[in-house]
Amino acid sequence: MTRRSKQSCGIAGTLFLAALGALAIAEWWANSAGTATPHRDQLIPLYDNANPADWQTACSQSNGARGGSYIIANAFPGDRPGPGPVQAWSNVIKHCYQYRRASVIGYVWTNYGRGGSTSIPGIEQQIRAWYSYYPGEIAGIFFDGVSDTAPSTTTSNKAFYQTLASYVHTHEGDNNKVVFNLGNNPGSNWMLASSSVRNADIVVTFEGSYNTPGSNPYTAWTQARWEYAYPATDFAAIVYNAPDATACTSLAHQHLGYVYVGTKYDTLPPFWHTFLSAC
Repeated sequence: MTRRSKQSCGIAGTLFLAALGALAIAEWWANSAGTATPHRDQLIPLYDNANPADWQTACSQSNGARGGSYIIANAFPGDRPGPGPVQAWSNVIKHCYQYRRASVIGYVWTNYGRGGSTSIPGIEQQIRAWYSYYPGEIAGIFFDGVSDTAPSTTTSNKAFYQTLASYVHTHEGDNNKVVFNLGNNPGSNWMLASSSVRNADIVVTFEGSYNTPGSNPYTAWTQARWEYAYPATDFAAIVYNAPDATACTSLAHQHLGYVYVGTKYDTLPPFWHTFLSAC
């Protein structure tokens, strides 16, 4: 081998090692909180008493030109589908699909696994109600009030919520999206680590204001490291009371596949207000 070829080989080897180093850095960066995740889809809490103007805005302007966003319908005051179908709700849900941007999922309150009217049989009845009241229009269920453990106890809620997920996944054909809203980072991956039929499809790991003191501000939130082992599309954040698009910029650097940024914070649960479609 000539001196020239040895030199070329050395340069090539150096470049190869540099490339390997760059790949390693890229892999590390891709798994770090600094990586920008494109937010093409949204999870929108449209709790507005079936106002046609609000629904047209959300359904026509939501991200997800492939129909990838989800809009949460909350038909009866507070937490359930109500005692029967409502024509106004059927109208806005049907019209939503004409834009081919978002699917509609039904809201169910679970009361942190406390039981009573929110026992498994009671919640399963509400699930059936959503699908029977609005046949062919409901794409899944948004379970609110989810928690790792029953309040003030160390009793795991894992089996409780996996039973609910399994009920939706096994009874509703292709319209079986399951969303668990914990509102903060779960303590572990229990809602994603079982068989797929018992898992959530999306987990809301943050819900709160953008930067309002005493209102669980997003600016004080840090995503749990274990969540980076799962696809970004497994996670969502719902942010209220955002003064401008600053929240969108920050959310782009979180490991989240679905986001909602609203410009007003009314009550709990927060009701629909203008959202920042740029997110």
